[in-house]
Amino acid sequence: MAGSLPDWLNHYGDSTPVIDPESHMRELAGRGGGDARALCPALVMGGFIDPMVAPIAEATGAVDSNLKPNLRIGQLDGHRVGVANVPVGASHATTLLEELIGLGARTFLIAGATGALRPGIDVGDYVIATSALREEGTSYHYRPPDHPARADGPATRALIEAAQSSERPAHPGRVWTTDAPYRESTGKVRRYARDGVLSVDMEASALMIVSEFRSADLGIILTVSDLVYRRDWPNIFGTDEYRANCADMASIVVRAARALLAGKDTTDG
Repeated sequence: MAGSLPDWLNHYGDSTPVIDPESHMRELAGRGGGDARALCPALVMGGFIDPMVAPIAEATGAVDSNLKPNLRIGQLDGHRVGVANVPVGASHATTLLEELIGLGARTFLIAGATGALRPGIDVGDYVIATSALREEGTSYHYRPPDHPARADGPATRALIEAAQSSERPAHPGRVWTTDAPYRESTGKVRRYARDGVLSVDMEASALMIVSEFRSADLGIILTVSDLVYRRDWPNIFGTDEYRANCADMASIVVRAARALLAGKDTTDG
């Protein structure tokens, strides 16, 4: 039956998690000789590959922290900020999100890549994900199948405004998130494009659901790296053009962070 929960989501009468992210991270910090009471900055910027993250780290002077191996801490306009290397894939990405929230993070600006589903969205454009079609497995452990995945709070609005100063077009809207990039079928691409979905990625819907579940604010901006709607699949992965687009996207993330900090939509941790 469509919309029903599979057996593996049955909690058998007790949905209390065995592992609490905050307690686990505090324990790890203390075990490693760090400060178990240390807080992650409330605002964290991140990306999935180094060309997205390195410009953010440079802009903030971020240095390694003892909170997480893939978290650096820097300064932006007098505020402590986090800079994170986000793992690829919904499960890994949301695990990091959970842990950073447990350490005190409350606002996330995440940069990634996406494949366009329809003409008019070109390589080098940006998609700012405001909602998502859930075709990954992680989010269903947090919310039922009919629960919408959305990211339409201050972080998203800041990204939309910051992207206006870029020379590249930015398209706010719905994305399709899937765990199976090699199963993005032609029929699905056509159907979802007709339904108004802009592009496809591997993490957005899970990040949206987990952020909402944990009362965190999330903004996701994605550079268009490939055109999924074309059978010849044009893409720019690994090229200088792709790296330049990632760097420009990073500058949008930093501008959005400045606006959030100035507008006090987030507070320093």
